[in-house]
Amino acid sequence: MHVRNVEVKMSEMPNASVGAKRDPFWDALKFALIFSVVYVHIVPMADYSRYKLAVFNIIVGASMPLFIFISGRFSQIRDRKRYMRSIWRFLETFLVFQILYVVLFEEVSWLNLITPNYHLWYLLSLVFWRLMLYYLPERWLAHRGLVLVACFVISLSAGFINVGEPLSLQRTLTHLPFFMLGYYTAGIDVRKYVDKIPLFVALAALFAVFCLFLFVLQETYSYVIYGSIPYWTDSLSETFYRFLCRCIFLPSTILVALLVMRVVSAYTGYARWGGATLFVYIWHPLLTRGILEPATAHGLIPKSDLALFIYAVVVTALLVFLSRFRVLHLLMNPSDWIRQRAS
Repeated sequence: MHVRNVEVKMSEMPNASVGAKRDPFWDALKFALIFSVVYVHIVPMADYSRYKLAVFNIIVGASMPLFIFISGRFSQIRDRKRYMRSIWRFLETFLVFQILYVVLFEEVSWLNLITPNYHLWYLLSLVFWRLMLYYLPERWLAHRGLVLVACFVISLSAGFINVGEPLSLQRTLTHLPFFMLGYYTAGIDVRKYVDKIPLFVALAALFAVFCLFLFVLQETYSYVIYGSIPYWTDSLSETFYRFLCRCIFLPSTILVALLVMRVVSAYTGYARWGGATLFVYIWHPLLTRGILEPATAHGLIPKSDLALFIYAVVVTALLVFLSRFRVLHLLMNPSDWIRQRAS
């Protein structure tokens, strides 16, 4: 097969919206978020520090909900055939890399095969969310207020049900409100409203949030609010405290998301790399888990806070460059190669 070093068209990429035009603001936001995801997967390689936990907690607690919000915003059904094809492409990418990463990094077992590896839960959850939109009657979706209330109730209730990590069901239920908020606000010019927030206010508020995580909210806080684990503990008071944290987290995340969008809106020069978001998301564990993790663990490379940040920049930049190679995209969706060969 002849492979050319060419830029992949956005319409051919699995993360492109179904029938939607690209917007520099949203592409810039996606790139900023994917860098934070790469960084947060490198931060744990550092020795214990309050800074490490603060960065981990704030990124895990804020970046993925905003990512999911964007996914919901660009999940409008304009062409049902293309929409279903996009769902298949996400599922296909998940299956390919789930098998790959389990073979490379885990013990091969049925439980590991049905439990999304590392970061892949997002793809499987996205498949479930889009299937939900595809099959729900439009007359039900028309009741926006009731649907959103139901989604928040489901999200809060999910913590009382130990669904667990297999098939990403716990996270699918937990993050459902963010997806539907994005879906229902697709027709709103969000940037117009966030730009009304003074930039210095947004920066100061985000710094205050970081200090809150740095000095107050530590340890397992993010795992509870993030939806990775249920509320239940041996202590009833601790269980209620976790539930309360989740209740506070939901509206707080929306406020933090608005602040992040305001900061990103101030400079969208890196929007041209936003089209590589899914590519970076899928491939980065090969570099972070396959190379950086063993290298830092064996002392082959430094693992200071500055060094880890530089690694995140290098990994992201390298993957953005590699996203130009079409063969790597075909590995994400082998059915494309099969169709091309058939035609």
